[in-house]
Amino acid sequence: MVIKMSQTVLEFINISKLFPGVQALNNISFSLKEGEVLALLGENGAGKSTLVRCLTGAHAPSGGEIKLFEKEYDGLNPILSRKLGISAVYQEFNLVPELPVVENVFMGNNPGNGIVVDYAKMLEKSREVFQSFGVDIDPTENVAELSPAMMQIVEIAKAILQNVRILILDEPTAPLTANETNILFRIIRDLKKKGVSVIYISHRLEEIFEICDRAVVMRDGQVAGETLIKDTSRRELIRMMIGRELTNYYPEHDSKATDEVVLSVRNLNGNGARNVSFDLRKGEILGVAGLVGAGRTELMRVLFCDAKRKSGTVKIEGREFYGRHPLDAIKRGIAYLPEDRKRLGLLMDKSLAANTTLASIRKYCRFGVIDTKKELETIKHYCDKLEIKTAGYDKEVQYLSGGNQQKVIVGKWLDTNSSIIIFDEPTRGIDVGTKHEIYAIIEQLADEGHSVLMVSSEFEELIGVADRILVMAEGTLVGSVEKEDFDKEKLLDMASGIR
Repeated sequence: MVIKMSQTVLEFINISKLFPGVQALNNISFSLKEGEVLALLGENGAGKSTLVRCLTGAHAPSGGEIKLFEKEYDGLNPILSRKLGISAVYQEFNLVPELPVVENVFMGNNPGNGIVVDYAKMLEKSREVFQSFGVDIDPTENVAELSPAMMQIVEIAKAILQNVRILILDEPTAPLTANETNILFRIIRDLKKKGVSVIYISHRLEEIFEICDRAVVMRDGQVAGETLIKDTSRRELIRMMIGRELTNYYPEHDSKATDEVVLSVRNLNGNGARNVSFDLRKGEILGVAGLVGAGRTELMRVLFCDAKRKSGTVKIEGREFYGRHPLDAIKRGIAYLPEDRKRLGLLMDKSLAANTTLASIRKYCRFGVIDTKKELETIKHYCDKLEIKTAGYDKEVQYLSGGNQQKVIVGKWLDTNSSIIIFDEPTRGIDVGTKHEIYAIIEQLADEGHSVLMVSSEFEELIGVADRILVMAEGTLVGSVEKEDFDKEKLLDMASGIR
């Protein structure tokens, strides 16, 4: 049965949320229909997450009402929200890796008589839902053994078995391959036919046009626009998100790369990388493309001495490099901005100031005492240079937007005077306006003489920014493409093993 999108299942009515000194939401009003896939768009800090938390009961609105299934609520709590059929799948999964899939799926929702759990029924229902998805997941297998894509499907299965009516997906394709994304979209379309409504949050606009029916765009805590997907364009959505025309999605860039080789890698093996050889030149932006699992991050960790090199040689500015620890890499001028910035790139509960000088704090110390005046000058310099938006240098970085967090990491490594900077998925989870700023920063670094290794799953991004692109597949380097030969289909073919 195909659901006609007529019945309104959710309505936000003048929702506001005030935090100390910050108006996070200001009179938000829009609705969601049964069986509708609604894109919720906006820059980092636009208020999307705050609004979702009001719906899931994590935050209580300061004003306004939420109308769910014809009943009005001035505030929800997590238990009530879940009972009403609202479920969210976030970028950070809410799973227990050490437990089997089946126990994660039925956590807090175990069938039985209240004393004895009906484990056989749990297994049967788990297998049924995974079979309906068309995926092969063993319910007895521990979650830790699954790929990120399969973990996400476990989260969705958990929601379905709790009779989900409104499913919130937050950046759902960030860790997925193209094939896994297709599986997810198939599941969403199936849920849509069954009348489940989906709120879909993503910065990947090409997905919005493929899977969504309508878009609501937020900016500065307010609704900036609302449109049917069939009636809009990528350019119009970007204009609504950032409040201006973005004429050049990728900044104009004339390569300043020289013939001087600053990093030479030969026959490198380790951490899944197999017999990799390449050169990085001074002032070059060298893209590293590949599908998820191609070994790109694994290679970068070896170069940064965060994973063991089994064999092969690495030379920096002509001198052999034998590093065994990230500190050795830092001393030789290598910086690494990891894919998981929250877990590996920042101390989230520490201030912007502490994070900025984290890797270079020794140069501000004399006889065990920190020169706070000199340190503050440096922090201000990088906040101005990188246009970091913050209410104060003492603010914890967890309260910054994703784009500003990424800029703090850039500032941290610039303060170490690194000549080689590795960006691993630099714009993951970042809105289009801030992406443009990150691209500009990368190109400015190259113009200043830094050499950049830029890892990305988005081939269009590499085509728009890089001077040359290396392509990896299954831990090996399958080819190198010069700028004049950049072509998305060609890169995808190479990454898929087609040459």
